[in-house]
Amino acid sequence: MRNGIFWIVSVLALLWSLTGLYDLYMTLTLNQDYLAQFPPQMLSMIEAFPEWRRLLWTTSVFLGVIAAALLLLRRVMAERAFWATAVMMAIGFLGYDLPFADGITAYGTFGVVFSLILIAIQILLALYARWAARHGLLK
Repeated sequence: MRNGIFWIVSVLALLWSLTGLYDLYMTLTLNQDYLAQFPPQMLSMIEAFPEWRRLLWTTSVFLGVIAAALLLLRRVMAERAFWATAVMMAIGFLGYDLPFADGITAYGTFGVVFSLILIAIQILLALYARWAARHGLLK
């Protein structure tokens, strides 16, 4: 049973991370059809990101995909990668977007809650990877 749940969680984690990669790609390539779903204030904030913030966002997304792939490959390094992803997301969102970029207004209530959920999911995946390692599911 544990193995079945492990594979389900691993595949869902990878699909979730690939969704984040799709969002990053569509946003950074300025796909107008995709961006139409976001509030104008949010798009203005993203366009005004300093390069370090854009790099942090890009790195955290790619590291999230790598973390999910490591989990799928049953590697113990997945836990550290998920933690690093969560920390980078928290630094970007809580350390820059909210206090310095007027993120509460730009994101709106839904966007703020969703961003916090994104960070929480990475933390839960890190904790799951830790549990899996302790139970011999990761090498």
